[in-house]
Amino acid sequence: MNRLFPNLMVQDMEQTLTFYQNLGFSVLSKMPEESPVWALVELDGIKIMFQSKPSLTAEFPQLADQQSGGALTLWINTPNVKKYFERASIQCKLLKPLGVTDYNGATEFVLRDPDGFILHFSDLEM
Repeated sequence: MNRLFPNLMVQDMEQTLTFYQNLGFSVLSKMPEESPVWALVELDGIKIMFQSKPSLTAEFPQLADQQSGGALTLWINTPNVKKYFERASIQCKLLKPLGVTDYNGATEFVLRDPDGFILHFSDLEM
């Protein structure tokens, strides 16, 4: 194995893509091009897929009762954490402001996207 791309269920694809583009992500692909039900975005080598709830639940009916957001956090390592904080702090409510952690000395901040997914940006190398 060499990669993991999460495929996140979203309620409103256009809202989600606008949110991530405002953070600096580029849309690499979307299908169909008009009124997409699936999209792939990328930022500094981090790739995330999004799929509309109707499309994803048609493929996996067992997800029909699930809400977007999930019980997970997406931890994103970047040496540019301060740059992304500046962009994020303008457009979204932060769960944790930019700061340095006591336990590992990393500079980090945390936000929630429109679908409830938690994004944790950190400069800590793992």
